[in-house]
Amino acid sequence: MINLPPEFIQRMQAQLGNEAEEFINALDRPSPTSIRLHHLKGRSSFELNEKVKWCDTGYYLETRPLFYLDPHWHAGAYYVQEASSMILDDVIRQLKLDDQPRIWLDVCASPGGKTGILAKHLGPGDVLVANEIVGQRRTILRENLTRAGFLNTFISGEPASSFTDPFADILLIDAPCAGEGMMRKEPEAIRQWAPSLVQSCSLMQKQIVSDAVNALKVDGFLIYSTCSYSMEENIQNVAYFCEKHQLTCVPLLFPDDWGISTLQQGDYVGYQLYPHKVKGEGLFISVLQNTSTEEPKYRKSRKPFNLFESVPDWMAPHINTPESRRVRKNSLQNQFLTAGAEAKANEVLMNIPRAECLAEAGELKGRDFVPSHALVMAGAQHLDYAIVPVDLSAALDFLERTTTSLPSVINRGWYVISFEETLLGWAKYTAQGWKNHYPMNWRLRDRNKK
Repeated sequence: MINLPPEFIQRMQAQLGNEAEEFINALDRPSPTSIRLHHLKGRSSFELNEKVKWCDTGYYLETRPLFYLDPHWHAGAYYVQEASSMILDDVIRQLKLDDQPRIWLDVCASPGGKTGILAKHLGPGDVLVANEIVGQRRTILRENLTRAGFLNTFISGEPASSFTDPFADILLIDAPCAGEGMMRKEPEAIRQWAPSLVQSCSLMQKQIVSDAVNALKVDGFLIYSTCSYSMEENIQNVAYFCEKHQLTCVPLLFPDDWGISTLQQGDYVGYQLYPHKVKGEGLFISVLQNTSTEEPKYRKSRKPFNLFESVPDWMAPHINTPESRRVRKNSLQNQFLTAGAEAKANEVLMNIPRAECLAEAGELKGRDFVPSHALVMAGAQHLDYAIVPVDLSAALDFLERTTTSLPSVINRGWYVISFEETLLGWAKYTAQGWKNHYPMNWRLRDRNKK
C-alpha cells in the first residue's frame, strides 16, 4: 500500500470528492511503461500493439525492458516517455498552425521528451530552441536531442529573465513543480512533498512565466504544464498569468473516452490527467494566447545580421544535399541547419547570442575531415559514406566502443555502423584496423547488469 502524506490525501479528497478513493487506489497500481517513436526514424526492438490515444507515435509496452540493451534506443529512434506527457502532441495539433515560419522556445526543456514532440511539428522554416538553465540537466538534454538528430534546433542555457524581447511564436513552459503526478512512479516525490513545497513551487512558476512571457509575440501561444495536481500550481496560476499578462485561455476539445478532466476557474481553463482516469501519470496542461494590444517593446538591437553561410567546398563531400544547408560562421564543429530556417535562426541568435545549433557536421584536423556524431544521428551525412550493417551482438559491442565484431572491409576510410537500418555512429578503417568513434561519454557500460 502506497504511503501518502495525510495532508496530500486531504487535499485530493477536497479536490476530487467521491473520486478520491479511486484516485488513491490507482496510485497502488504499477506505473505503465510507454515510448514515443521518433517521427522520422522511429524503430524499436519491441512488439508495439497498444497505442497512446493522444499521440500517433506513442505506444505502451507490456513490460519494462532493459532499454540500454536496445541499439535503437541509443540511436534516438524512440524516447522512453510517460504517456500523459504525450498529450502535448494533440494540444499542438489542435492549434491548427499555418505554414508561416515560427520560432518555438522550450524554456525548461530537460530532459527533452516534450522538446521532441515540438520538433515533430516544426515546419521547414521553423526553428526550435531547447533552453535549460541547469548545467547538468542541459548536458542530459543535449545528449538526448543529439541522439534524436533534430535539425534546426538550438540549445541554450539562459535564465527566463534574459528573454526581454518578443521573438517566440510558441512558448512551452513545462514548469518545475511539486511532482505530485510522479508519486506512483518516483517514491522520492512522496518523501519530499509538503504544503510548503506546493506554495514555493507556485511562486517559482509565477516568476518563470512572468519572465519568459516577455519572449512571446503578440498572437503567440504559451503552453503551460506541470506534473502536479494542486490548484495553486495549475488553474490558479493560469488565472494569475492571464490577469497579469493580457493572456487569454484557448479552449481544447478531447474525446470523452480519453478521460481528461476539464478544470475551470471563471474564464480560465486547463486540463488535468489523473491516473485513475487515464493510462498514465498526473499532468496538467493549458494553452494561453498573447492577446495584448500594446506595441511590442524591444531592448536589443533589431539591426539585421546573418551568421550563416553556404557550405564551404571542403565540407560539401561530407554532408548530404550541401546546397540546401547553411553553416554557422566560425562555429565549433561547423554547426549547420537547413537553408529554409536561416532567417528564423538569425532571429534566435539576435535574442540568444550564446545559443548553439544542435546539428554539427564535424571538423578539419589537418587535412582530414572528422565527422561529428550529430551528423550521422541527423542522417545528414553524404550518401557516399558506406553503411556497414551489424547484428545485435556486434551493435552492442560497437556501443561499448569496441571493434572486435565489426566485419572486414576493403577500403580505408569512414563508415557508418547500422543495426536494422538504424544508424548508430562512425567507425574508421585504417592501416591498423577499425577505430571506433562512438562518443566516449555515451558508451554502453555494464552491459551484463540486470
